[in-house]
Amino acid sequence: MNLLDILAFPTLFIWFVGLLLTFFRRDLEPHWKFFFFLVFCFYLVQFFPEFRSGIDRWKANPKEEVLTWLFAMGNATYVFLFFLWPLVLVRIYYSASNQLSQTLIPILAYGTVVYWVLFFLWSYYSKEWNQLLETIIKK
Repeated sequence: MNLLDILAFPTLFIWFVGLLLTFFRRDLEPHWKFFFFLVFCFYLVQFFPEFRSGIDRWKANPKEEVLTWLFAMGNATYVFLFFLWPLVLVRIYYSASNQLSQTLIPILAYGTVVYWVLFFLWSYYSKEWNQLLETIIKK
């Protein structure tokens, strides 16, 4: 099972909740709401088999599925940061607002360092974490 198989269900579910919330915003024009709906439908159709298998796994064992999501989120964050850093650096260079750069730089830098520390601790103590999580799943 790859990262997409694991994260399709929770991602599309959160996306659906966000879509519903945007429908209740009065300041958004209806054509944007319709566009958001079309983009969501496109990805739902595109990843429907992964979404459906995620629902089946959730029904079979919700605790194990949530723990699988947590593991996958760590890996997805690693990949996300790999793509985000170059885009943010270009954005900082071309930013017209100095305030945006001054806010974005520390958030991304400290967030990345915190992630790296947590990732290192997770990797170093993976055997102990796995034993703890197995006892949690069995309960």
